[in-house]
Parts: sequence; structure tokens; C-alpha cells
Amino acid sequence: MKDVSEGKEPGYWDLALRIHDLSEIGSREFESSRILMKVLGDNGFRVAGNFMNIPTAFKAEKVIGNGSPSVAFLAEYDALPGIGHACGHNLIASSAVYSAIRATEKIENGTVSVFGTPDEEGSGEWSGSKIIMAEKGAFKNVDLVLGSHPGDRWSVGDPSLADLDYEVTFKGKAAHEAANPDSGRSALDAAVLTYTAVNMLRQHVRRDVNFVMHGIIKEGGKASNVTPERAVLTYGIRTSDIEYHKDVVRRFKKIVEGCANATETTYSIKEIGMMYSTTKVNVPLSNKVREKLVERGIECPPLEETLSKIPEGSTDFANVTQVVPALELQFKIAPEGTPWHSRESLEAARSAEAKRVLSEVIDVLSDTAEEFTRNSAFREAVKNDFHFPQSVL
Repeated sequence: MKDVSEGKEPGYWDLALRIHDLSEIGSREFESSRILMKVLGDNGFRVAGNFMNIPTAFKAEKVIGNGSPSVAFLAEYDALPGIGHACGHNLIASSAVYSAIRATEKIENGTVSVFGTPDEEGSGEWSGSKIIMAEKGAFKNVDLVLGSHPGDRWSVGDPSLADLDYEVTFKGKAAHEAANPDSGRSALDAAVLTYTAVNMLRQHVRRDVNFVMHGIIKEGGKASNVTPERAVLTYGIRTSDIEYHKDVVRRFKKIVEGCANATETTYSIKEIGMMYSTTKVNVPLSNKVREKLVERGIECPPLEETLSKIPEGSTDFANVTQVVPALELQFKIAPEGTPWHSRESLEAARSAEAKRVLSEVIDVLSDTAEEFTRNSAFREAVKNDFHFPQSVL
């Protein structure tokens, strides 16, 4: 394995620090992508940039022996606008690259790939690139996908929330608020009424689907003495049940229509980005990775405990789990309770603890890839659970 550190730091850590220093935001990670591709190319991977016509995406592949089965690792490398790598995607990038490199050294037969997946945070035009890849068949010939994500705890099999964001635009009629207010039709009134009605909706949804709805009034007028002729809201709607999500969206749209009618304004609704799915948890895969963590003395809760917790967010990795057996390992680099997307998590992503833990993650993920290629019983169990998931609760 070639090392980019020239003897100064382990290659995986040098790479993590370089990506952290660049802090390129989503859809603009040009130098980060180039560096990752170079490391993989230097280690014998066949690398293709501009993957699926996404400028900062890539695919790197290396065939060993007969080339079967196929295992892929997913790399994220986008930073948060204004703060940098406070979500630790620099560690995800290094983990994917060096897990893949280590895996090629361990397995006898198989294909090892790394997919560079831009803009997980949703900053630019290629937001949620894994969704694009999943829908366009990028993982069609892949048997297993492995990923990782830093945080304040260890876990496997974390559930996630389906999510789709919307922008609502109301249009009214401007008028002087003192001279002829009767001529005006306030788009802001429609927006405020919608905001209020949506808050009322929260009381009348199922409690077992982890419903979350968050929104802001993005635009509401220019001057207090002019009836606002335009107002804009943005909303995110999340649930842990994809079918129920459709029903909530239907009700949301009826609220918007009703509020427009009540205020004699017009409206338009458009989707922002793509639909983030729920995570399809693979039980044998999750248990195997947990087993490897426990063998190393790492405390990781049982899958049953993890699945019993309320999902805390949404991720485009979930869409990958819908098309291929996949797992994203959550690893601890900061004390429990550390707020994420914060200055604390920014520093944690380049800390001595992160360096130590990243080495463990790379070993565990590459060991999992090696066992998947070698152990046919494990491989079949993972495949069968993907097609016929079993309840673990």
C-alpha cells in the first residue's frame, strides 16, 4: 500500500487532515476529489472522474483474482458552508479510501470499488448524489456497500427518516397599506396562515412514524407600508414510514391551497432536491460488523437497542440500502452529547481521538469486506436478508 504521508503521518490520517483543511462545500469539492482519486490511482485502482456526469464524483475499481463478489466503499468529502468539516466527512473520505486499499491486500477474489459521492449536506446542485447514483444503477453489479460516519457514539444499523423538502411561493397584490389597503391581497398573510395551520397539523398525525416537519418564512415583503405581493416558505417533511409520508404531503398541500383561497392569493409548490428514503437495515451484516467491533473491545449496543431508538436524521445513504445490501458504521470521535455541525465537532474531526479511531474503522470495514468475499454462508445470509428482511424486535 502506497502512503501519501512520506513518513510524517500514517497515510489515512494525512489524507483526512488534507481534506479537513480544504473544507470544500458540496458540489464544489474539486481538489478533494482529485486528491482522493490520486491516492486510489497510486494504489492500483482504475479511476474514472466525472462519474455519472457529476463533476466531483468518481468511481475507482480494482479487480482481484476472479473478480467476484463485488464490494464497494462510499466516500463523502463535502464540508458545511461557513464552518467546514464539522460533520467529519474528511474522516468518511479517508475511511473509504483506505478501507478499500486494505481490503485489496486481504482478499483473494473479488472486486473492490470506491464511489466518490459529493454533496451529502445538500449545499449545491448535486445534493444527495447517492440518490442519483442509486436511481441510475450505479450499484447494479455491486454485492455489498460499506460506509462510515463519525459521531458521539458507536452503532450499527441506525434507522433514518424519509425526507423531502418543499418551497411554497404565494403571490398576492401590492397596495398602499394606509391609502388603499382594500385593494391589497397579502402573500404574507397566506404564508403566516400556512405556518399556523401546519403547526396545527402536528397534533393530528400518527405518533409511531416519527413525524418531523420544520419550516421557515424565507421571504415576506419589502416594506411595512406595502402589502406584500410575494412570500416564500420552505419546509422539510420527514417520517419513518414512506407510505405515510405521502399522506402527510397530501395534507400539507391541502393546507397551502386552503390558505391561498382564504387570502385570495395564488400559490405554487416545488420540490427541493430529491426524496431521501428510509434505511433498510440488514440484520446479518449489522450483527457481523458489531461482532468485529466487540472483538476489538469497542462497546457497541446490540442492533435491537439501536433500532428501538427514534431516528435522528435523514441521509442519502438510505437510498443505497434500498437497492443493495449496505451498512454505514457510526463511530465515536467525541464525548457523548457533543453537538454535531458545531465548532466542537469540527475540532473532533481532526483530533488525536479521531486519528486513533479511524484506524480501527478501516480495519473493521476491510475485515468485513474480506469475510464477505471468503465466507459464502455470511454472503448468502446478507443477500437473503436484503430480499426477505427479518424482524429483530
